[in-house]
Amino acid sequence: MTDRTQAFDRLTDDYRRFRPGYPEAVTERLREHVLAGDRAIRPDPWLLLDVGSGTGISTRTLRHLFGPGPRVVGVEPGHAMRGTAAENADGVEYVDGRAEAIPFPDGSATLVLAAQAVHWFDRPAFYAEAARLLAPGGTVAVLNNDRDWTASDFVDAYEGLMERYGDDYRRDYRVYDTIGEMNARDGLVDAVEYSAGWVRDLDPDRLIGTAMSSSRMAAVVRAIGEERTREAITDLAREHFPDGNVRIPYVTRLFLARRA
Repeated sequence: MTDRTQAFDRLTDDYRRFRPGYPEAVTERLREHVLAGDRAIRPDPWLLLDVGSGTGISTRTLRHLFGPGPRVVGVEPGHAMRGTAAENADGVEYVDGRAEAIPFPDGSATLVLAAQAVHWFDRPAFYAEAARLLAPGGTVAVLNNDRDWTASDFVDAYEGLMERYGDDYRRDYRVYDTIGEMNARDGLVDAVEYSAGWVRDLDPDRLIGTAMSSSRMAAVVRAIGEERTREAITDLAREHFPDGNVRIPYVTRLFLARRA
């Protein structure tokens, strides 16, 4: 049986090089929510956990957001992803672990974050783990960058390519009732959503690199071959952006809840 936790092993280098970060307006909202919790009952130093941390994009973001004081740990089951992250640790730690069984004690964390990862999890089990791990007043957060196919004919066609050739791919695969799921978990309260739109500018080479970092696009490669996949993406980019400047609109969504 294929281990889904190792799905990115062959994509790790492209993931590290080409995946985008998160807009400052959204990460600042995350920081504000964490700081607004009751500090008097939190462990010292704070423990900030990034679950499904991949190559450490969001883990390093936590270090930059909160400075040198807290302990920042990325939890990642993928061997290659975790190894790549550790090469550029930037003052954070990485441990082997799954979202449904995170290797830290009850009530030990100030933040449990899942960035660009929660769709891989057993979500009810993850929220139960977050409630177990968080000290009272702590924050659980889900953070996603989503291409906005409603705002771009190019993105609409790009998503259509993956739907045509991918393994039962659907562009709305990350659309869940996250607020409802958070509020349904005993111990989590006051779930809220914050979103921000932004545009990522890419040249054709970085577009291809970004595409090839995706496990969803890897399914297209398996179906029609890498050369044909690259040609299809390049043709779409030329059709919609003849000047070579590819503009991809994103919506970044942040979901937050607090440990009661």
